[in-house]
Amino acid sequence: MVRHDSERPETARLITDSPVPGHWIQVLSTMQASPFTHLNWDDVRNEAAHILIVSPTAEVARTCFGQLLASDATSEPGNPDDFIEIITAEELVPENVPAGTWLFLPHRQDGWTELEATSARVRSALVRENTARDREGKFTLIEYGINLWLWAEPPYGGGDPVCHAGELISWESAWALGGASATGSDGAGSGGAGTGDSEVGGAGTGSAGPGGSGSSARAPVASARPPIYFGLPTVLRERRRNG
Repeated sequence: MVRHDSERPETARLITDSPVPGHWIQVLSTMQASPFTHLNWDDVRNEAAHILIVSPTAEVARTCFGQLLASDATSEPGNPDDFIEIITAEELVPENVPAGTWLFLPHRQDGWTELEATSARVRSALVRENTARDREGKFTLIEYGINLWLWAEPPYGGGDPVCHAGELISWESAWALGGASATGSDGAGSGGAGTGDSEVGGAGTGSAGPGGSGSSARAPVASARPPIYFGLPTVLRERRRNG
């Protein structure tokens, strides 16, 4: 039974005392098995000029981007010159977002009430700024789930699958981060989807952040979120267009 928007639970914090439902492991594995819904760390490094994560706290960033942060062992928290930068919504100035940046915002239907409103406001300002820029100056807007994974329905076969009946969490623009190559001879299917770094719970919410070790990043943590994001970078748009 697909839930309606009105049934979406409302929260006011990062929920860490409930595990992510196990069905997301299979969803993640399926997405990582397709070059049209999968990017690895090398893809991100090659395609993004800069990663900007808008997050209310460092804990939220580690929970939702543990794998990405652990992959970039050169970044340090708070350093704007690093490839990955983590800032709050209040610190973000749309006019100052560098061209080619991949900018990650909390999802506008996450369930974290205050954050939903903040994200919608910030996204509106970013869309206005991006629209006013020429093609070479644009950045890419991507949304990520925080508490969304604890209540949303997984995609189902047929049509345009959505997480719930309001169709506000569309899977047309979803993609997954993973360790296996998305362009390998096996179509990125066998390199580790659903195991190791690819598992839900493998991102970690503890000490494995920027500079964290691989073993720490793979430690099973119940509150870690699957590395699934909403908003297609150009590289995935081109893959889908070219078939």
